[in-house]
Amino acid sequence: MDDLALLGDYDFGTSAEKRSKKSFDTKKFLPGIRKAEKHLMLLQYQTYQRLIGNKSIFAPITFAPNERILEVATGGGFWMLDVATQVPKTVSLHGVDRSSRHFPKQHPSNVSFSTCPATALPFSWEDYFAFAHQRFLSLSLTLPEWKSALSELHRVVKPGGWVQVGEIYPAFPPGEFGTKQKAIFYAISQTRGLDLDIPLHLEFHLTAAGFVNVKVEESQGRCGAGHGSQGQTYKGRMLALTKVMKSEVIKAGGFGVVSSKQEYDLMVKGLEKEYDQYESEIRLFTCVAQKPFKEKP
Repeated sequence: MDDLALLGDYDFGTSAEKRSKKSFDTKKFLPGIRKAEKHLMLLQYQTYQRLIGNKSIFAPITFAPNERILEVATGGGFWMLDVATQVPKTVSLHGVDRSSRHFPKQHPSNVSFSTCPATALPFSWEDYFAFAHQRFLSLSLTLPEWKSALSELHRVVKPGGWVQVGEIYPAFPPGEFGTKQKAIFYAISQTRGLDLDIPLHLEFHLTAAGFVNVKVEESQGRCGAGHGSQGQTYKGRMLALTKVMKSEVIKAGGFGVVSSKQEYDLMVKGLEKEYDQYESEIRLFTCVAQKPFKEKP
């Protein structure tokens, strides 16, 4: 999960044209780049864990010996490594991600990792796990793909087992520039086939996927200088994500919101003030749901 300490999973890849004009050997720098990425991912994990009170598992579940836990889009495996200290050593934890580059080199013997997409988990895992965790995929998967990933969670969790899905909704200050920022976020989401509102409708989506006993908890992180270092952190994340969208927005013609690079830069400068001037918050939704028990014949 290449979230790079921003919101969810966002594609920070450079264009093909820029890649073709490399002036240095990227392989030489990859170890340092990946180390920095993993550090940023850890900072994001710690930031959002604080937002939810450092709670790892919200579901009402007690793990029996030899039960199995799955994490989809595990990234650096930080959540699993935390959970491994909270459950019996006889419980197995397995993390999957589309890439292995951030998997930890050292981990407890009951923790393991493998590569596979969230939308196509192994067939042999049907009714296999007591608990599955997935977080921050709505900004990297199209709506059909995200629903497919949810269906996969339903398939691999055993009857009576639980899933925990977390998604985040961005913070938009209610000013002139925050209104433009919000319009741009929704426009880009639409062009990419994403649904920015998934976090707001988790209960609906998990119920539609066949889960029962669905409950959602919302945690909020207020942005801006008036809310301490955490407020500055959330503000910084939103500004960074907005800045990285600039080239895509300009290439698309500005979506009727901005007409030039200069106007985009002015919007970002205005946002820096509005995050401090107005109340806005990043909203983290954590949803737990249970796979129904099979009906007795």
